[in-house]
Amino acid sequence: MRTMLLERVLIPLDGTPASESVVPMLESILRRSGSEVFLVRALPAGDPHAPVGEADEYLKVIADHFQSEGVCAHTLVGRGSPAEVIENMAEGEEISLIAMSVPRDGVGPVMERLLRGSAKHLLALRPPVPADLSRKKRPTVLAPLDGSEASRRSLPLALELAAVLETRVILMRVIERDDEELEALSDLHDVARRLADQGLDAEIWIERGEPVEKILEVSRDEGAELVVLTTRGRSGGPDDTLGRVTSEVMNRSAVPVLAVHARGP
Repeated sequence: MRTMLLERVLIPLDGTPASESVVPMLESILRRSGSEVFLVRALPAGDPHAPVGEADEYLKVIADHFQSEGVCAHTLVGRGSPAEVIENMAEGEEISLIAMSVPRDGVGPVMERLLRGSAKHLLALRPPVPADLSRKKRPTVLAPLDGSEASRRSLPLALELAAVLETRVILMRVIERDDEELEALSDLHDVARRLADQGLDAEIWIERGEPVEKILEVSRDEGAELVVLTTRGRSGGPDDTLGRVTSEVMNRSAVPVLAVHARGP
């Protein structure tokens, strides 16, 4: 099953086990979706002795692994800062998704720059933690919304991935006051109706509390395979609620987080 989001996936690698940890996590989904994979290594721009051949051989070993799994893989070596190389390669190869590992100490400067400046969607993955089988539920894609049209722009990609992963979808709104409940329910029902018109079913959840904690709690308790968030919400400013939530969830989530760029109002 080929999907637009997973059609051309760029994976930056730097030779560390942390960067390579995304490979086993992505193999199955990329094989099922008929993806093309682009493996990228960045080398320092000002170093004439940078081992280009060695970097290419390193990427080819991983590309051969993907090829053996039935995934078409390409290797690309560029010179410059990691963020510049990733952005340039993503633009030049018409990449649909960038997939990167999240360091254990949180989102680093390269991922931060891509989140703020790249026009490409970014899938942030952490090495998986052992599952608590006593709490495991039906596989789920969790799509938190904040009532803004910008936050709804994550839905097409959430549903696309849910179809590939064969999971349910939870539309969730976190409120802090009781008087927000009616408006939140109305908003989620409106979204659910739009999805139903496309033949897609989704569950509606209203949660009370602090957004980050509730997203992490529900994703853990409901066995989420993926959390899908936009990189901006109501105000669109650098400190808007959903933007802050996205950043904190990416730093702390034990499951993959897809950051969907929502430009415009």
